This record gives sequence, C-alpha cells and structure tokens, in this order.
Amino acid sequence: MQIIIGGAHNGKRAYVEKLLSTSPHHWVDCSADERSFSTIAEIPHNTLIVIEHIDSWLEETDLSETEAVRFILDTIKNREVVFILTDIGRGIVPMDAAQRSLRDACGRLYQQLMAQADEVTRIWYGLPQTLKKRGESI
Repeated sequence: MQIIIGGAHNGKRAYVEKLLSTSPHHWVDCSADERSFSTIAEIPHNTLIVIEHIDSWLEETDLSETEAVRFILDTIKNREVVFILTDIGRGIVPMDAAQRSLRDACGRLYQQLMAQADEVTRIWYGLPQTLKKRGESI
C-alpha cells in the first residue's frame, strides 16, 4: 500500500496522476457516493486501486468507527492500493463536535493505514517528501 498525504489543494491528486500516468489503475472517489468504497470488491484483484476522500466516506457511513476501520482494512486486504489522504488534523480545532469527532476518527484510521503502508509520501504545496520507504517500519 502507498499513501500520499497532504493538506487540501496541495497537489496530491496531480502527483498521483503523474506517478500513475502509464500504469493501469482504477480510481475510487469516496466523496462521490457513500457506496463508492463498497464497489472496490467488484474491481479485479490484479488492478491497482487509487482511493481518495476516504474522510468523506468515514463522515457519511452509518458504521461505527471500529466497524468502519475494520471494513476498510478488510476491503483493501491483499490489494495494491494508493490512498490519497487529506491531512485534516493539523489545522484549527473545529468548534463543531461532529467535526472534531471526524478529525479524531481520521487520525486513528490514518495511523493504522500508515503502519501497514509500504510507502508514505507527504505533499506540501506540490513538493513530495518521502516519510516511509519500502522495507522500513514505523
């Protein structure tokens, strides 16, 4: 699994599009439809999957946080996946309790994904920075 993380509108998608410009892949935008994450099961196992806006899916799902994390991890098990994650935890603490809960849930999910990732790259205003390389552990 590869993770690309950064703030909103920092160039994550453009980086991944350039990275995968010659590789066949299937793009899953979880902000388009709450069920979009569920469609991954229909994608052939030998297909690289790019998943973005999982924070939107997490916000909309009726699953508990624990169930949602388990569902995500089970869905991507034994798959080649690139996650595009928006770092929503480094900004101002939301006044709205639901938004604080989402930020916290994303932080816990992201920690689990990072621990399992082979590679992690942070994009900061279009500049990539490698945080984790294949073979390294957190």
